[in-house]
Amino acid sequence: MNTTARQIALLSLCRCESDGKYSNLEIDSAIKKFSLEGAERKLYSKLVYGTIEKMITLDHVISQLSTKKLCDMTPQMKNILRMSLYQLMYLDRIPAYSAVDEAVELAKKYVSKSSAPFVNAVLREYLRRKDKNGIKFPDKNKDYRKYLSVKYSVDTGVLDALLSSCGDECEKMLEFFEKNEQYITLRINTLISSSDEVINILSDKGIKCEKTKESPFGVRICQNIDISTLEECVGNKAFIEDEASQIAILSLGLLPGMSVCDVCAAPGGKSISASLVMENKGQIYSHDLHENKIGLIEKTAKRLGIDIIKASPRNGKEMPSEDKMSYFDRVICDVPCSGLGVIGKKPDLRYKDMNISQLIDTQYKILCSSVHYLKEGGRLLYSTCTLNGEENGAQVEKFLKENTGYTLLSERTLMPHKDGTDGFYIAVIEKNG
Repeated sequence: MNTTARQIALLSLCRCESDGKYSNLEIDSAIKKFSLEGAERKLYSKLVYGTIEKMITLDHVISQLSTKKLCDMTPQMKNILRMSLYQLMYLDRIPAYSAVDEAVELAKKYVSKSSAPFVNAVLREYLRRKDKNGIKFPDKNKDYRKYLSVKYSVDTGVLDALLSSCGDECEKMLEFFEKNEQYITLRINTLISSSDEVINILSDKGIKCEKTKESPFGVRICQNIDISTLEECVGNKAFIEDEASQIAILSLGLLPGMSVCDVCAAPGGKSISASLVMENKGQIYSHDLHENKIGLIEKTAKRLGIDIIKASPRNGKEMPSEDKMSYFDRVICDVPCSGLGVIGKKPDLRYKDMNISQLIDTQYKILCSSVHYLKEGGRLLYSTCTLNGEENGAQVEKFLKENTGYTLLSERTLMPHKDGTDGFYIAVIEKNG
């Protein structure tokens, strides 16, 4: 008998929980291992991503329905209940009887036959209560923090960082993620194509898309689609890059013939985007701490017909070599971050450990080293895909206080619910001439 999408989803959820594996890596691995295609692949991905995304909300509901505490349940039992309840609460197209019956069968197979009545009872209790408003949620007026955490399924540590940095915009953004799908955006390979051409290609394939609002080089996909299918359609005429990253690169004022250093380049999107703005004229040195990621940058550049990128491993915290000191017109300093601007696309980040003092120290060291690549009058882009102020404006402010001879030219925070992009911080610093 073939392993079903629900069975595979259960196994993946247990692995993500027990091994701490990122959901996107687990999903990619399982799709290949079980050769999932079509409706089964779509259901599997939806169950894994959705269950992880809503885990705090689901656990809150389960705790009201179950006579057993979650901490006393096996991982298999917890995830059967979570995944099945997710279907009942959020997937209207799956009949309730189907979700319950499948959950019972999963319990028999992966827990024990004696556990099946318990699973059936918990899920049936939810169905009885939901029509009578019998599920209680935290009161917004009495405990706003807990209300946000449970309603939008965000760990309190992450929530505190967002509340501190975004204030009243925090709930608006979380509500936006709740109601809106997070679709893919393409960056056009302007060496050989245009937005209009790519839109025509995709439209002919029945794929809904539109031009991005701010970037002149972007096309936003307006439906769910497998990345492999999308890449097959556009070939080397475009690559995946959110509009926020495109806007960040445009803020540098790049021109053909310039020299650029990208200090934390992998997987290479900003180096690629910069080379396209420069019309593949000039030179870009792309560095990354992880040597195994360098090949990915080179592979993408080759596929798109770009030959001005030289990729090599290098620690961004280290000072430039003597021959590259004060050498570059522009520096891209897109530092590693907590990623809170992309929690709408990466559900694991909702539960991130926000003890990030070491990460903040790393960011600052990379910034302080990277400015030494700049020639006089050169500009550095400091950017992150987080909305945590400690990693963004506070870092730039600290740098400018501790280092003379630099000017902040521009600063901007992109908000998903306002700008339709990833959450992103952009600051452009100029070395005074």
